[in-house]
Amino acid sequence: MPNPPTIFNFCAVFALLLLMGSCKKEHLKPKGAQLYDNYCASCHIAPKIEELPKHVWKESVLPAMMERMEVEGLNDDKNTETTGYRPKITFEELVQIQSYIISNAPDQLKTINVPQADTLNQFIPKPYVVDTLNEGMITYLEFMDESNKVFYGDLIGTLGFFNFDQKSSKQIYQGKTPVTWYNKKDSVEMITEIGIIRPSELEEGKLMLKMGEDTLSIQNNLHRPVHTLMDDLNDDGKNEFVVSEFGNQSGRLSLLYENESGGYSKKVLLNLPGAIKTVVRDMNNDGKKDIVSLMTQSNESITVFYQTDNLVFEAENILQFSPVFGTSWFELMDYNGDGLEDIITVHGDNADISYVHKPYHGMRIYLNNGDNTYSEAFFYPMYGATRVLSRDFDQDGDLDFALISTFPNYQEFPEHSFVYLENKDAVNFEFTTSILEDPSLARWFLMDASDIDNDGDEDIVLSSLTLGFTPVPKEIADRWKNNNVDIMLLENLLY
Repeated sequence: MPNPPTIFNFCAVFALLLLMGSCKKEHLKPKGAQLYDNYCASCHIAPKIEELPKHVWKESVLPAMMERMEVEGLNDDKNTETTGYRPKITFEELVQIQSYIISNAPDQLKTINVPQADTLNQFIPKPYVVDTLNEGMITYLEFMDESNKVFYGDLIGTLGFFNFDQKSSKQIYQGKTPVTWYNKKDSVEMITEIGIIRPSELEEGKLMLKMGEDTLSIQNNLHRPVHTLMDDLNDDGKNEFVVSEFGNQSGRLSLLYENESGGYSKKVLLNLPGAIKTVVRDMNNDGKKDIVSLMTQSNESITVFYQTDNLVFEAENILQFSPVFGTSWFELMDYNGDGLEDIITVHGDNADISYVHKPYHGMRIYLNNGDNTYSEAFFYPMYGATRVLSRDFDQDGDLDFALISTFPNYQEFPEHSFVYLENKDAVNFEFTTSILEDPSLARWFLMDASDIDNDGDEDIVLSSLTLGFTPVPKEIADRWKNNNVDIMLLENLLY
């Protein structure tokens, strides 16, 4: 006669029943949802259905998704050149995914609860021009070795600097395509030209080495490079260049290093589009310089390239974002004073196929947990946020933030094209919000800070690019067309 069942037997049977039940529930998940999870997460994090409204999914995103997939029986006869990874899918599966998305997407997105704001009074705005042409054309802006000179590049290939003391600009280089970055270290000057500024698969960008009055191309066929980092990464006395080839459907993050013949060899660190900014840090305290990169486009992430050997790197994502966030910029800063660098990000690039005002756009603060993992601690909503500066502008011992939106809601909240957040309580993330008196004077695109007047506090400089990214009200567009505002100095009145 068999032994009577024990408590252990009952527990085992119960666990088996639970497992079978969970499998059954998973099996009952709608087919469209299963396909969405499988295919839409094969290239990047699958966006939440509710992150885009129904009409954007139907009219823009779904057709673009179809173009990036290999649909059996649909793309077979097309003799077109394709780029990037293209998952294979049947037409029936594609229809099921589309039906699932459309049936679950909201008719419209929630609106941002725009924080109350006062007119900016800590800074005095002073507009300047750097050329004689109307409309803003600045594609690069940065302070370097002198606090009263800001370097700039523009759409027509000009590189120059504006001297705030003399209130005049000086050209130092004339290229053929928009200048997106400039590096200067000792006697080395490097100029980055994007080639084609609009989305394209053509690789016509280049790096120009400037030696006195002469320039020499050290690298051609770059895929829309937007940022170049210059650093001696392996401490051998020679500079390497990390080039963010933003690209379009394809792109890459590249490393250029000097070879034995005196030229430069190229190594691809990551064969994905969307690289937009890199910084150098020793992220794991092993004495080697690592690279921290912001990847945008569909694979939005903060990625660390750990240097394991001489210019040998291993990539690891430390933060990942939804592909519709439009992540645009980041800074490494110790926000809470614990000795660990935290990450400040802004999300708001809206010049793409999913154009709609998005309530998840804005600034986020990710605090360092101490083991190179990060947790979101604060979110400030701001339509179209694209740049952030983290500084103690009022010198009270905590970080304040200056934010630019290149894609604000000009119909309802045009005043939120620039926002200054003064930190009042760092622990509880309490800020006061200030805006410009004339926020629509230009379409703000880039930003940097320096003590321009040498009075002991940091001033802010904004630059304008009125390129037609997204729709704006006609009266604002006409104003930009007939005015000439290239840069705006926000003079800090602290001292």
